[in-house]
Amino acid sequence: MKFKLFPSNELIGETLLENEDPPMGVASGELVPSESYFKYQKYFSNQDFQKISELKLTVISDTGVTLKPSGGIGIEDYSEEMGELSVYVNVLGIESYVYTQLLPDHVAAYEEQFR
Repeated sequence: MKFKLFPSNELIGETLLENEDPPMGVASGELVPSESYFKYQKYFSNQDFQKISELKLTVISDTGVTLKPSGGIGIEDYSEEMGELSVYVNVLGIESYVYTQLLPDHVAAYEEQFR
């Protein structure tokens, strides 16, 4: 499932949230930026928390569910250090019922470790 990232109503990228930690309600993944991302890129690469908080980032699933993570949404941009586009998004504190609904494969993989 794809997830779209917005400040206000402007799409800045998409992610699959391919990395997970279900018990902590954390999902993260590579962000595939849209053209609009680049006007905000310096905020993320410099970790300008004031400017980032003013963006009021939102993550919305393909099915239209808006994630409301208790720990917030973070974007890490390592493009300058890596010499190529390298952007990741972290969604921290997703409610367990939402996590199970939207990321069931992550939950199943986690639970399988204990069988």
